[in-house]
Amino acid sequence: MEKESEPMKEHIEVVSFDVDGTLVPMEFNNLIWLEELPSLIAKKEGMSFEDAKAYTISEYEKVGEGDLRWYEMNHWIKHFDLDASFEDILSKYESKIETFPDVIPTLERLEDRFTLILTTAMPREFLDIKIKTIKQFFKFDFSVISDFKQLKTPDSYLTICNKLNILPSELLHIGDHWEYDYIAPKEAGANAIFLDREKKRIGDFIIHDLEELEL
Repeated sequence: MEKESEPMKEHIEVVSFDVDGTLVPMEFNNLIWLEELPSLIAKKEGMSFEDAKAYTISEYEKVGEGDLRWYEMNHWIKHFDLDASFEDILSKYESKIETFPDVIPTLERLEDRFTLILTTAMPREFLDIKIKTIKQFFKFDFSVISDFKQLKTPDSYLTICNKLNILPSELLHIGDHWEYDYIAPKEAGANAIFLDREKKRIGDFIIHDLEELEL
């Protein structure tokens, strides 16, 4: 358990949201990475789906989430030598994209008081398709991989602050990845709230539902 004692800085101008696991459930990602790509590999190689899935995951793990290639669909299409396009793959499952029930009420509550933005590590082709139903709430959206060729690091949060012409202390970021969504913005001097939907952590600046967000 983590317990924070540092108070929230008072003057927040911009509220930033992560996307996957924060606004949008992971089911769409799982369909793409753990169902569709293994299915394409199984068909191409004449493997069972189970073997193809195990092979696919092992290849993902060789790269790891600290490498930009981990997130890039075109890298994996090329790596597995698949006769497919990322547009076709993503559009096939677009109807499966949804937001958590607490998302729209929270955005409606905040949109008149703060500038709302999105900050994600997913490539823009994933981001654009996932936010179609909520894009109107956000003034800016940043894919740090596509826009800055970075992961979510303190530098990427500072870059966003510079682009928005705000101080780090005027930014609040909310997300569900402890390192990328909480530690990194804090190290940049920004405010951060960790969204733990699985309720594994408790403490100040940790919430389990966006409805707990007090701003």
